[in-house]
Amino acid sequence: MAEPTYSFTIPSITDDTRLDCRIYHPNSLGATTSVRAAVIAHPYAPLGGSYDDAVVLSIVETLLQQDYIAFTFNFRGAGNSEGKTSWSGKPETEDYISLVGLAMHYAEQLSTLINQGTGSTEQSIPPSILLAGYSYGSLVLARLPFIDDIVKRFRAATIGTAAAEIILRARTLAKQNITSLDAKPQPLHNTPRGRFPATESDPSTTRSRDLLVVMGGEETDSSERRRSRDSRRSVDKVVRELPGRIKMHAKQLSDSDRKLHRQKDRHGESAMREKARSSSSPALNVKYLLISPVILPFSSTICPPSFVPTSRAGPAYGSAGSQFLRHPTLAVFGTRDSFTSSKRFRTWAEKQSTLSSSFLWQSVDGAGHFWSEKGVMQVLQERITRFVSKEVVVE
Repeated sequence: MAEPTYSFTIPSITDDTRLDCRIYHPNSLGATTSVRAAVIAHPYAPLGGSYDDAVVLSIVETLLQQDYIAFTFNFRGAGNSEGKTSWSGKPETEDYISLVGLAMHYAEQLSTLINQGTGSTEQSIPPSILLAGYSYGSLVLARLPFIDDIVKRFRAATIGTAAAEIILRARTLAKQNITSLDAKPQPLHNTPRGRFPATESDPSTTRSRDLLVVMGGEETDSSERRRSRDSRRSVDKVVRELPGRIKMHAKQLSDSDRKLHRQKDRHGESAMREKARSSSSPALNVKYLLISPVILPFSSTICPPSFVPTSRAGPAYGSAGSQFLRHPTLAVFGTRDSFTSSKRFRTWAEKQSTLSSSFLWQSVDGAGHFWSEKGVMQVLQERITRFVSKEVVVE
C-alpha cells in the first residue's frame, strides 16, 4: 500500500476547523510537465469512515498508477480532524472545498515550478483535477459548487483567512517537493507536530524553514493569522505568495481593492468580491467520480432529502450535482449494495446518462457497498483506470 508523501493539516475555509490531510505522489512525478490531481472523500464518519478506509486507499493506488497526485482528508469529526459530523452536510461541503483549493493551487504551483526547472518555454498544460467521493463522500461531492466558483472564492482570499492559509500551505509543499524530487525518501519519526524525516529537526524546537516538509502548525505568522469570519485585511501578502497565472489575477483584485479604499466606498468589500466573481478563471480539466453513491431512502437518515440523489426525473441530486452533467462523470455501484437496490441505482444512472452524454455509469455484479467481495475491487479499479486515462477537453 502506498505511503503518503505529506501528512499535515489545513483549516476548513469557513470556520477554521482543523482537517487532517494527506498527499500521495506517483513515481512519475517530475517526469512530465502536465500535472494531474485527485481529491477523494471518504464514507460517513459516525459509521467509521475516514481517509484510512480500504476503498479510499484502493482508489488512491489506482490513481497513482495513472500518474495522479492523490489528496485525501478527514471530514470534521473523522480521525483526528476537529469538530463533529453535522446533520446538514453543509460544513462538510466547506471541508471538501478546502481540499479542492489546496489541490488546485498545489498542482498549478508544481506545474509552474517543473516547467521552470526544465527550462521549457512552452505554455504549460492546464492541471487536470478529479473530484471523487465514496458513499457519503459522494453526497458531499454532489453539493460542491462549480469549479469556476471555487477558483474565484480562493482568488478573493484576504490575508489571515483560512483560504489564504490553504494557498500558502499548497505553495510551501509544492516548493519543498521540487527540492526533493531527486532525493531518496527518508525514514520518518513521530514528533509533537507530526511526522518528519528522521534526519531533520523537530520544528517545535527549531526555527529552520529548510525542512523537507512542514507538518501541522500554520504558514501565516500568528500576529497576522485571523479567523476567517473576522478578517478584513488586504490581499497584498497573499498576492506575493501566489503562483504564476493566479498571481496576475489576484494582483488585479488587489489594485481594485486599493482604489475602492481610496474612494472610501462603504460598500468597498462587497464590490471587491463582485470584481473577483466577474473575472475570468484559469482553465482546469475536471472530472467527477462517484463510488457507491448513497440514494434514497437510506440517505435521508444521514442528510436532508434535498441534498441527495433520487431516481425521479430531473438532474441528479435535484439542485445539487448539476456539475455531473457538465463535466465527464463516472458512477460505479454494486448489484448487491446493502443501502440501495440495484434497480433504483439503474433508474437513477440511466436518467443522468440521457441528460448528458458525459455521464457514464457501471454496475458491478456481486459487489456490495463496501467492495469486499472476491474480485469486485479489481473490476472497480479497472473501470476507474479506463475513465481517468482518457483526456478531458476544456470547453
